[in-house]
Amino acid sequence: MSKSSRYEWRDQQASLQERMKLFLQKPDNAQLEAVIAEMRAYAAAAQAGTIDIPERFVAFT
Repeated sequence: MSKSSRYEWRDQQASLQERMKLFLQKPDNAQLEAVIAEMRAYAAAAQAGTIDIPERFVAFT
């Protein structure tokens, strides 16, 4: 996985997590639809091969 691919994947993960946080803070239909749209975009990008998903992911918190 190239460095730019890794950054693109990380940015997409961060965007998805931010949408989920907003939904958890204010659970309404608009936020739910935004989370679902973000998840569908992530899945479509993964299926199309436009993003690389690492085989292993280690998070440091």
